[in-house]
Amino acid sequence: MKLSSKAKYGIKACHILGMNYPNASVSASVLESYISVSGKYLEKIMRLLAKRDIVSANRGANGGYYLSRSPELITIGEIVRALEDDMEIVECVKGDAKCKCCPSSGVWKRLYEGINKLLDDMTLAQMINGELQ
Repeated sequence: MKLSSKAKYGIKACHILGMNYPNASVSASVLESYISVSGKYLEKIMRLLAKRDIVSANRGANGGYYLSRSPELITIGEIVRALEDDMEIVECVKGDAKCKCCPSSGVWKRLYEGINKLLDDMTLAQMINGELQ
């Protein structure tokens, strides 16, 4: 399984915003230069993160993006699921608990649960503080 570049860039963007939390917002142009991504792609990523109440934006001359919550309250799992369509690795992982789509459905459900638990056990604050090395 390979995550998309949205997750990679989204985590980098959240890291930068977390480094500036709660004192300052970060402009789109600064984020673009730090994570080496186009403005349109960054806007798409930030819109997905905003839908999940991870980031917010201020408009105007001093505007920019900022975290909606403290980095201690944002998990890496939240960020990744916001950008990776909830991490559904196969159709049946979030479906009916009694789903028996195929003989391997239990394998996919356990993998999905394991990945999400691992990601949810890591906070953005831990990443910022270098605790996930």
